Amino acid sequence: MTVRRLWLLVRVGLAGLAFLSFWIGGLGLVLLAFPWARWRHRRAGPLERAAACQRWVQRAFRALHDYMRACGLLHFQPRAVDPRTPGRRFVLVANHPTLVDVVALSAVYGRLTCAAKAPLFRTPVVGQILRACGYLDGGDGDAFAGAAVVSQALDRLAGEMPVLVFPEGTRSPVGGLHTFKRGAFEIACRADAPVLPVLIRCEPSALGKGRPWYDIPSSTAYFTVTPLAEMNPRDFDRDASRMAAQCEAMYRRRLGLSPAESTPAPVAPARSARQNVGT
Repeated sequence: MTVRRLWLLVRVGLAGLAFLSFWIGGLGLVLLAFPWARWRHRRAGPLERAAACQRWVQRAFRALHDYMRACGLLHFQPRAVDPRTPGRRFVLVANHPTLVDVVALSAVYGRLTCAAKAPLFRTPVVGQILRACGYLDGGDGDAFAGAAVVSQALDRLAGEMPVLVFPEGTRSPVGGLHTFKRGAFEIACRADAPVLPVLIRCEPSALGKGRPWYDIPSSTAYFTVTPLAEMNPRDFDRDASRMAAQCEAMYRRRLGLSPAESTPAPVAPARSARQNVGT
């Protein structure tokens, strides 16, 4: 066995331990941290109890990134990202190049919720985490799921809980970007809440769409989160489509992409509300 192959096997083992620690940590959150957080904030409202659980998730995800950074798997320092936000009510949007984007953004911002597919809510550990943290139920793909997500997001923003949406609706293609959907910006316009775009990069590419977790680069992947200029719906006359187009153009400029390099979005079924929500 060559030294290079042995080194790759070691790295795959370390990556496997990272995923195992995710599940072990999740179990610890469900059995220990969340009951304590809910008891401590038992007189607070549901969103405040959810925020307390989110803070525990933030600590756990920071510890996970500390492990991956120490092992040379993924270099990312959540504490080094500019933590400033446009207040307590905002919509966070980001491109979606890797499997760990939600983990990274939660490690940075803490108080944050986003949509998850309905089957995840029914799983023993992840489902309890999603419910405890007030995540949005993305439904099973029916025509009313998009409208339900928007309604839930508006409720969260009314309670001063920021909402994370990936406008592409799925993970980004390697080195590219899918067309942005208008759902995130529709939520911002209806709530009259600012949009905070953040740019995610991972070089070399790792944990991308269609790539198994054990297919990792031979060298450390450098992961960065860069906040961009915030967008106010009033500057666009609350036109969600204009906001989506300008936001996508901003990402393309930062990523060095031209409109011709865009990945076409799938044709949306007629009258499907879900296709308009980039979750």
